[in-house]
Amino acid sequence: MDRKIPFDLFGEKQELTFTNPGMAELERITGKTVTQIIHTSNIGYDLCLAALPICLERRPSQYYDKKIDDYIFGAEGRNIHDIGTKIGHALMAAGALGKASSDAIMAIYYPELYKKPEEESPNE
Repeated sequence: MDRKIPFDLFGEKQELTFTNPGMAELERITGKTVTQIIHTSNIGYDLCLAALPICLERRPSQYYDKKIDDYIFGAEGRNIHDIGTKIGHALMAAGALGKASSDAIMAIYYPELYKKPEEESPNE
């Protein structure tokens, strides 16, 4: 199973996923390692506009600029952090912090397929 994160914030059912070359591309664009991006939780507009064409679908940044605006201004209480959190989860699911972190993130979205670490028995 691909390690994909469900993404419906733009009004359609989509999935975020990063490949190793995609993570390398994001590192080149941002000048930060994927680990730095995840650990600093510094996922704002710049990172979202860089990451979405890599992990969602190849479209110009202007397309995602409009999608982000439509999402944020579509209802009260929405912000860029909502989108950034999903991108961070997709990076972790892709294995940026190792298998245990990947499995823990996948358990949030697919609990029937992945056990949370605290649910594993000592004999496993």
